[in-house]
Amino acid sequence: MEASLAFYRDVLGLVKVEDKVIEGAAAGGLLQLPPCRLHIVLLAPSAEADVVVGLFEIGGVPLERVELPSGRVAHGQTALVLSTTEFDAVHARMEAAGVKFLTPPLRYPKRHASERSPAGLYREMIAYDPDGLLVSLMQIDPLPDQA
Repeated sequence: MEASLAFYRDVLGLVKVEDKVIEGAAAGGLLQLPPCRLHIVLLAPSAEADVVVGLFEIGGVPLERVELPSGRVAHGQTALVLSTTEFDAVHARMEAAGVKFLTPPLRYPKRHASERSPAGLYREMIAYDPDGLLVSLMQIDPLPDQA
């Protein structure tokens, strides 16, 4: 929990908006497990924003460890996609923290808007969180001819 919390809070800049523990049958029932202890931390871009990340730490029951591919993507693998307006600062914090990247920062233009994605100059990087999950961070700036 601590490594993930440090990554999402201290490196990516999310804010802890809730920290709770559920124990016993209710905790186990939530995840289809026997009674256990479930520590949940919810994070958001700001104290007023909707939650975008939930960290779960499960104790009191044996669990299998999921093996994720490293250094490449695999069929069925998912990624958390977050947007930022502080791309360079986030990248600097990630570098300083020694975060491993699948894709270092790059830029690419998207000239035509789609239903969920505006046109713009996309700045994107894809990194691994402490548990090996892919996290894509992007900032969308105006295209040079739109500025």
